[in-house]
Amino acid sequence: MKNLNFWLFLIVGILFLIGSCATDDSSSSSSSTSSDNSSSTTSTLSAPSVVTATLGWHQIALDWTAVSGASSYTVYWGTSTGISTSSTAITGITDDNYTHTGLDNGTTYYYSVATVNSAGTGSLSIEVSDTPRTGPTVTEACTAGEAASGTVTGLRTADATGTFYHSWYGESPSDGCIDNSSAISAFSTVVASGTKGVRHAAIIQGGGNAFMDSWSFYMGDNCTEQSGFLSFYNDNLTVSDNISISSNQASGYPDNATKVYTANSRMCALAETAEQEAKLETLFGGNISLTMGTTYDSANGDNNTVIWTVVPNSSTGITWLYTEDNEVSGTYPDNFTNSDATIWHSGDNITR
Repeated sequence: MKNLNFWLFLIVGILFLIGSCATDDSSSSSSSTSSDNSSSTTSTLSAPSVVTATLGWHQIALDWTAVSGASSYTVYWGTSTGISTSSTAITGITDDNYTHTGLDNGTTYYYSVATVNSAGTGSLSIEVSDTPRTGPTVTEACTAGEAASGTVTGLRTADATGTFYHSWYGESPSDGCIDNSSAISAFSTVVASGTKGVRHAAIIQGGGNAFMDSWSFYMGDNCTEQSGFLSFYNDNLTVSDNISISSNQASGYPDNATKVYTANSRMCALAETAEQEAKLETLFGGNISLTMGTTYDSANGDNNTVIWTVVPNSSTGITWLYTEDNEVSGTYPDNFTNSDATIWHSGDNITR
């Protein structure tokens, strides 16, 4: 009987020890699992603490403090205050800055930035805003504006008045917009790469005693988003002798003209892009230095001896102006050539 009790006691003790070990293993396993889950849990990150917005021409440059652990950033934006995660989002930004381009000048834009990591998108930063600057027009920025006034009389065939635009192979849009890629290439000495449109205007001014030769450059379709301009104000306009052209005449040009003298008294230029800035500086052989976004307005002492012919077309209502620049300083041309002549068509006066 004593032996039986001994064996029963021994069996119960062994079973107790086995159960105790199983409980310890389960507890240890549970603790380990809990520890592993805790170490794999990742939280979203806080928003950048400092966000700044700097205006530009049709763009706003955003900059913010980098957040450690961020895989990317999301910029939320809109044109009214109260930016939230339901606002328009720009995702996948891996730098701590972003330049938002293609904006409307004069419109205020609002922004908030959020940090992104494996846990998702974090909270939004403070809201910032700015307004892309509006590039000035010739009229706004230059001593001589683009308003047409007066009539040039005494020309052989007809008077010249109003605004004329450079015609590209006979095209005559009333607003003067040239957005033909071949034309843009042909104007490459004055027009920067990436330009989508050009207006080149000859404007009768000063009661008929002056005219403006004005280029405007555009980066947007249909001559939108002005990227710069170049204008020459010519005063002391004097009509001289009429001439007949009998030889060395380019095909399609008039066979008569009038000598015209002007004094190029002012030159005004503006570049809103680095490409247009470099193009204009190169055009003048490095003799002018431009600052992007700042108007260059200076007196100019050049004189011009040219020939003009005005040809009205009663059936279309368009008046054509043919001009030839002087090939030799101080002398008048004696004919129209393909290399130095410009054909202009009458169009709407510039009101911008």
